[in-house]
Amino acid sequence: MEQYTIQSFSENIFNYVTGSVNIGRGLLIKKHMENLQTHGDFSFPNTLKSWHKYVKLGTNTEKNISLMTYIGKDVQDLINESRNWVLEVKSAKEVKERIFLFLERSKAIRVGLTEGLKINEIIAKRITEKSSGICCDPECDSLNCLTSLRLKYLCSVVQNLCSIHTKCRKETSNIIMTSKSSSKSEKSRVILCGAVLNAKTGSKETAVTAENFIRLRQEEMTLIAQHKYGVRAATDAKWKEFINHLGESAVAFELLQIRPNSAVKINFDCSSAGSSKGAAFVLYNCARLETIIRTFNSRVSEGSYPALPSSDDVDFSLLTQEDEWCLIFNFILGFPPMLANCVELTEKTCEFRPHQICSFLCSMVRVFSQYYRRVRILIEPRKHLLPVMFARIHMLQVLNDTLKTCLKILNIKSVSQMYFVLFSTIVVTLHLY
Repeated sequence: MEQYTIQSFSENIFNYVTGSVNIGRGLLIKKHMENLQTHGDFSFPNTLKSWHKYVKLGTNTEKNISLMTYIGKDVQDLINESRNWVLEVKSAKEVKERIFLFLERSKAIRVGLTEGLKINEIIAKRITEKSSGICCDPECDSLNCLTSLRLKYLCSVVQNLCSIHTKCRKETSNIIMTSKSSSKSEKSRVILCGAVLNAKTGSKETAVTAENFIRLRQEEMTLIAQHKYGVRAATDAKWKEFINHLGESAVAFELLQIRPNSAVKINFDCSSAGSSKGAAFVLYNCARLETIIRTFNSRVSEGSYPALPSSDDVDFSLLTQEDEWCLIFNFILGFPPMLANCVELTEKTCEFRPHQICSFLCSMVRVFSQYYRRVRILIEPRKHLLPVMFARIHMLQVLNDTLKTCLKILNIKSVSQMYFVLFSTIVVTLHLY
């Protein structure tokens, strides 16, 4: 990925402290994920010991002197300097030899939503051009077993990741994905795909075929739907098609959510319904987002709501809920750095981490779900209430695009509004609330 806002901010801090534009992989500037309201959005150590590799120390330097004192600056200087950056620091505090930074949220929200729109458009274009330099080991791909199914899924996702990342697109060497640990190649890089194990026996699963496993998950979804809707779910063609899709998506998510070179343990007990939680909950909240946006657009068409203003005319300072900031900071601004971390390609290293996308999605929908339950998005069309609704719709549109982009990278189809009721039944049955 090209340089993104979060990376640019970290480099601004690094340059402010050291005077250098270079920044190593082991960043001293930490981006926070939780407790943003109390602990800030970023932090860095205020000790010379932590920065000794980057700050030139004099021979008579006092051992207990702080970093900021040593460089002759203070947090107010940093705040003033940040007014020239893309992300601006609103306030800062020092606690236990660490400086915590709080961003100017309204500015960061506008920057994040603009970047989110751009990133999703770029990925949508690039993902259509899968890398031809990545292929499955033909000796493994031809087998009709779960490990080969996982290998097939991983290969396709890695192709997507390579199409997204500029460095991968320029990479000329071939990559072979295999489930055989003994596989070696002098001309290609080899990526190992971990085996699929039976959770009860702990051994590699060979008895259950790929088709049978997908069918098992589809039957699991069918039983849940029948419990609520009876025979209709088993005979209606559209419902059957949807349940089949949901079962396939559950399988893909289940096999991708573990680090590629690690084994995946599968519970084949249909009655537990536990392994399908991740995919079902992600897709359910995808349907929620689609429903909100489509309902809003329908009410605009009916004349109940005025048209959504341009983002330039929206007051994003009205997004004051902590969940709103978390969604934007962690899952819109945080989307590009997460994708960048999914690929590590150097002369010595070739590693892909699609499981981080699964974790990212699970965290995103968890926050969105609690936000959805607590905040009413589509409100009465009163003039004084419309500005905050417009700001929220803009936020949810970008969040929805980001969610669907992640699913597209994983080769999992998103869902339409018509199946929202079915999803609510499935998720409640799986005890996901």
